[in-house]
Amino acid sequence: MKRLLCFAAIALVLSACHKETTTFVDENIFTESFEAAFEGEYQYGYECDTFTFEYFYNQEYSYWGGFAQSMIFDTDAANGKFENQYAVYNAKAASGDSFLLYYYDSYSEPCDIRFRKDATIKLSSVNLNLTTYTYASITDEDINDFARKFDDGDFLKVVFTALDKFDRPVGEGAECYVVDYRDGKRFIADNWNEFKLNVESQYGVRVTVETSDVGEYGANTPLYIAMDDLVYKYKLVSDK
Repeated sequence: MKRLLCFAAIALVLSACHKETTTFVDENIFTESFEAAFEGEYQYGYECDTFTFEYFYNQEYSYWGGFAQSMIFDTDAANGKFENQYAVYNAKAASGDSFLLYYYDSYSEPCDIRFRKDATIKLSSVNLNLTTYTYASITDEDINDFARKFDDGDFLKVVFTALDKFDRPVGEGAECYVVDYRDGKRFIADNWNEFKLNVESQYGVRVTVETSDVGEYGANTPLYIAMDDLVYKYKLVSDK
């Protein structure tokens, strides 16, 4: 069962006899840099005044998915095994002393970014970096035998999609290619890279991860991504 760090979700209730109006002020731009406030090397989930980043944890099988805050850094691809799944392939965070890790499990209930303000929020950009586990899996065909080394035409992308009040994805979403070997390209996010989002919602955002390395039982590539410095702006909902 999905566990949230907050005790109650904030719902936006719109009256049928009121018209909702929202406008953005460009000067009101904020950055969430996921500063550490925990003991140890990582902690599941993350919450701040504006967002709740969801996760689930199966106690019986010690299995998890969703978001986790981490302070583990490792640039040695030889350590890119499952046991090192919480490490980013970098020597530091984009800013501060920690970052947010996301593991996408398509077989479980979604773990979303929930908005905690009674507001329309626009996610403007985010810094993304491969994890050590994922980096090793796509660059070294011998280290994780279930995933193959990427070649021409391969990709790994992270998609941010707005949610409506019924938790349904709306719109096409922002596609962030953290690995792109299509059309002769050789891009790989082995450092912190800024990606534009421009995703707007009053309720939340769903994050999914897709790979070109897919087998009979789904994705072969470990679907992890590290993120930092989420830039956003918001306008409180007003009725008139």
